[in-house]
Amino acid sequence: MFLKKKEVNFGDEQIVLHELSALQRADYFDFLAGKEIEVAGLEGLEFTAKSMRSMAESQVWLVSRSLWHNDRDRDVEEVYEEVAQTWSGSSLDEAVRVISEISGMTTDESDEVKDPDTEPLTLEK
Repeated sequence: MFLKKKEVNFGDEQIVLHELSALQRADYFDFLAGKEIEVAGLEGLEFTAKSMRSMAESQVWLVSRSLWHNDRDRDVEEVYEEVAQTWSGSSLDEAVRVISEISGMTTDESDEVKDPDTEPLTLEK
């Protein structure tokens, strides 16, 4: 009801993405923490494979929770499975960018005024 939303075009499809609710944001960070634990201690190809899968699953989780706001009568895990099976990597990347932006989970560096003659502040100064 109070969540921001944004329409995004993916090819011929127009999708409405919603901001995550406050509780969904907390759940998302819990989900990410669990994924981090899954790769702890792994090495080599096993680490790479599991990390790639974790990244994809994290993106699918975020997109599915955003899309769920379009039809709250659906089971959110059903939406998750649908996104996992039908969305491309590039579509997930774009949707995650938009959701993160409207959910206030990223900063837009282009909004910052940067003076090339200004050094960053450090504790030593």
